[in-house]
Amino acid sequence: MRYIPKPNYSSARILLENARQQMESAGMSELYEHFHEKEQLNSILREEQKFICCYCQRRIDHYQGDTDKGSHNEHFEPEGGEHARVDLQLSYENLYACCNTSRGYEKRLQYCGVYKGDKKINRNFLNDQNCSDYFKYNTNGEILPACSMNDYKEICEHRNQLTDIQKDALQMIETLNLNVESLKNFRKGVQADLFKFAVKMSKQQLEHQILVLNTERKEFVQLVDMLLYFLKRFAKR
Repeated sequence: MRYIPKPNYSSARILLENARQQMESAGMSELYEHFHEKEQLNSILREEQKFICCYCQRRIDHYQGDTDKGSHNEHFEPEGGEHARVDLQLSYENLYACCNTSRGYEKRLQYCGVYKGDKKINRNFLNDQNCSDYFKYNTNGEILPACSMNDYKEICEHRNQLTDIQKDALQMIETLNLNVESLKNFRKGVQADLFKFAVKMSKQQLEHQILVLNTERKEFVQLVDMLLYFLKRFAKR
């Protein structure tokens, strides 16, 4: 999980503000369904996120579609349903590019925004500059709240032992189904490739790789924060 900046100078912000002004002038409700530049917005959001999903950090490189690497415009605060925030439907701070890969799967196999639907996430870690500090990973391919326990099932069974922020991190993971089997297997595959090379690296080489991954770039590698998590652990050996 990674902090996603929402700069004041973003062209996505301008696009949404112009659309809201046009709707107001036309006497229309300022709703996402009345917004016609969805694909353009998605293109900007993907670029700002360095072409990774806001939640699972898998690659996204086009708008919509049910195939691998497709994405949609995700409302962090739900667009509809019981917890709808109609006032935030066209808010730049509330919109992210999210993968579409699991659309059409049966519910238990879905993940990210497709699984979340209209459910509410208690805390938006994506807008917290310390976002990465609240999550960790294990070699079973699981993403976890940063706590003393190292197994997802154990953490779920002992959630009463978590701090409030750890509980919120767990609730976000559960609401997005981020430990669905397909994502765990994908993470384990990436880990296997990483570990193969990391065990041979010196501390200086590991620190260089950490610097490279954190350097401002046009695109992030998939699962960038999981890679950084394990590289930092190797560097502390």
